[in-house]
Amino acid sequence: MFRILACLSLSVCFGFDIQGMSVEEKVGQVLMVHFHGDVANDEARALVQDTKVGGIIYYNWSNGLHSPEQVRALSAGLQILAEKNRTSIPLLIAVDQEGGVVSRLNHGFSRFPGNKAIAMTGDPNLAEKAMQITGQELRAVGINMNLAPVVDVNSNPRNPVIGARSFGDLPETVVAFGEKALQGLSKAQVISTLKHFPGHGDVTDSHEDLPILRKSKEELEKVELFPFAKLESSADAIMTAHILVPALDEENCTTLSKKSLNYLRDVIGFQGVIVTDSLVMAGVLKQCGTVDEAAIGALNAGCDLLILGGKLLSGELSGFELTVEDVQRVYRSIVQAVKEGRISEERLDGAVSKILTLKNRFLRSELTH
Repeated sequence: MFRILACLSLSVCFGFDIQGMSVEEKVGQVLMVHFHGDVANDEARALVQDTKVGGIIYYNWSNGLHSPEQVRALSAGLQILAEKNRTSIPLLIAVDQEGGVVSRLNHGFSRFPGNKAIAMTGDPNLAEKAMQITGQELRAVGINMNLAPVVDVNSNPRNPVIGARSFGDLPETVVAFGEKALQGLSKAQVISTLKHFPGHGDVTDSHEDLPILRKSKEELEKVELFPFAKLESSADAIMTAHILVPALDEENCTTLSKKSLNYLRDVIGFQGVIVTDSLVMAGVLKQCGTVDEAAIGALNAGCDLLILGGKLLSGELSGFELTVEDVQRVYRSIVQAVKEGRISEERLDGAVSKILTLKNRFLRSELTH
């Protein structure tokens, strides 16, 4: 049985003191990865037990997701693997179930329209109902984290990546519907993730390049930053966008920007888990060159949970994804960076504390064996 105790402090969760964890165990906790398999197979075992990753993200093309029964068995099998680790800390299991065009679970699950369509009804309560039902279905199959809702303001209709995923082109509309979506996930006891900070609604696609958002801080605070400032207290996690915002940081994209993430922490006031968008996207790799350096840079900047899942969607390397061996290499690179002092143990401990505190709040009811 998982050793789940009340979180006595930010450093003690699941009956395990962070100070009693090895660097290797702590680094594993900050990684969310994908693997290929409809069941908890040898790839999954290598990631969960050898690399001790703290999270798994599901995709249609890698995990089947062809029925609720299959997904439930997959989730249970993964948690059994985690239970057998020395720390017995359960996994975050995440999916992009936004509704509309970004819905990974399509067979045997409720299908809801995207944010734009819901907002066109003029009734924010529908956003709550859709996300509450979505969350209940996720929990029923062992998924405890939804990478939603999108709260980007679609202020540029030529934006190729947000569009109908947004509640609209007015920040007040986005806040009204985003707030209800968060309430729905909360009622279902599923971890919510606001995305994509500081706002992806007026730039190009960060899957393909590093977009630049050239607005003053005052303009940003009226539009892009407005939903995050209004909703942060209700969100469990916030996902970063791989975009360059010179008003916050002239040199580094948000995922790699200590200045931008300090703004999120100190000015906006968010104290939950900061999660990266996928670190195999061109927007972040253009600045770092390698996923290893992107992961190290993101953790140093203030990100707590690093997503190593997904594929490059365009360009010469379209379709590229990390293998288990690649993930293990990135893992070793982070461990080495900690041991060499490139990443302080204090920064690593801060990230792990936030992740374990989140797990302690939401994962008490995970299946035990």
